[in-house]
Amino acid sequence: MPRQISLMRRILLFFLLFVAVPTMRAADDDQNLPSLGDRSSSLVSLQEEHQIGQQFLRSLRAQVKTVDDPVLQDYLEHLVYRLVVHSEVQDRRLTIVIIDSKEMNAFAAPGGIVGVNDGIFLYADTDDELAAILAHELGHLSQRHFARQADESKQASIPSLAGLLAGVVLMATTGTDAGLAAITAGQAAGQQEMLRFSRAREAEADRAGIQTLEGAGMDPRAMAYMFEKLQRISRFQGNNVPEFLMTHPVTKDRISDAYNLTRDYPMEDYPPDLDFQMMRARTIVKMSDSVQNAILKMRDGLNEKNPVVRAGYEYGLALALSEAERNDEAMKYIKDLEKDHPGKIALTVAEANIDSRAEDYAKANAILKQALDISPENYPLTMTYARTLVKVGKAKEAEQLLVPLTTKRPQDDNLWYLLAETYGLANNIVGVHEARAEYFVLVGNMKQAITQLGYALPLVKHNFQETAKIRTRIEQIAKLEQQEKKGL
Repeated sequence: MPRQISLMRRILLFFLLFVAVPTMRAADDDQNLPSLGDRSSSLVSLQEEHQIGQQFLRSLRAQVKTVDDPVLQDYLEHLVYRLVVHSEVQDRRLTIVIIDSKEMNAFAAPGGIVGVNDGIFLYADTDDELAAILAHELGHLSQRHFARQADESKQASIPSLAGLLAGVVLMATTGTDAGLAAITAGQAAGQQEMLRFSRAREAEADRAGIQTLEGAGMDPRAMAYMFEKLQRISRFQGNNVPEFLMTHPVTKDRISDAYNLTRDYPMEDYPPDLDFQMMRARTIVKMSDSVQNAILKMRDGLNEKNPVVRAGYEYGLALALSEAERNDEAMKYIKDLEKDHPGKIALTVAEANIDSRAEDYAKANAILKQALDISPENYPLTMTYARTLVKVGKAKEAEQLLVPLTTKRPQDDNLWYLLAETYGLANNIVGVHEARAEYFVLVGNMKQAITQLGYALPLVKHNFQETAKIRTRIEQIAKLEQQEKKGL
């Protein structure tokens, strides 16, 4: 097989490792994994992995519903960055994408893509348990399992690339039988060889993840706790097991190994984390069948004895009450929480959103402006402030807030979508087309991106610099489109 294998082929080789049917067993010699830096990392460079990851991310965004929640996004990004500092991940250009799904799942893709279903908050009870799953996924990235698997599998044949990719996306996002069927249809004999190492690689990711947890000051035993919890869940749900278990099978031996890896660590107390508890409550409210059910669930949580856990439920209750247009009650809970926990951005955003629901936009904007003066360019504050400014007809001010953020977050599809809307309300038509183009690139629609920039060209025909900039961007996107066609 030539060194320059196609981009899409590498994606598929990677996912045959990470989205594996979990009944395969590893041979004893599978534990003898190649070390980093040997021939296994020569096939695919870090830069190539990054390009592969970006292509996969565009495909993922095009086919599944993601979550537009700056508060939750900010929390997960900070947690992943806290972990990655203590990991062996070499290329730290990470992108965290949140999938809108009640199912419990997380996955890693080459090039620093970390995917998380927001439903994971329904399964994890502590930030340590959530971090354990994320640290495991970072373990796959740190050990460069994709590059190693690609090298070991370079002689394997894959007869149905399109069908296999469809199965990969289904399994990574929905965990449905259709995904398993699509993968099975495209595997043929080559898959057997490619999956031989999956159990050993999972164990390696567990080891790396536990080390990362310990380095980040989090409970290294949380991985074993989470595995035990998932195993208990699987016993009671029959075939309807959490997605994570389909691609990361948990056995008694694996749980025992996780405990054994932590036997030399001292037993410590890891108190509940308020930020996690608020995000967990936030997700429960979002995924409740009705606002009234959400209110009942949050009120039940007020019986919690631990004050931090109880504060998380108070935050969730405020969100649910606001959804029910009971803004005065909601605000009381937020104000009480702010007294006990000053400076929490999630509380500031909640307060501003409650004021917005009550149509007191002046107050909401004043709160957000003051908070941004303290934390300039903070992501959830900026996105919330921009939206409230737009509601009062101050789109130009919102535009001035969002544009600098695109430099820091050029891969944020939700940011570009909001900016396009803001440009439209500010009557900046060229900006609308440019922002839409960037959004379409990020969701994998290159033709529409080029079309949008084509609309912008006549509007800047008397501006040489703008014309040159747009033409250059069109060429870049067209080149990217051609590269992806060749990869397919």
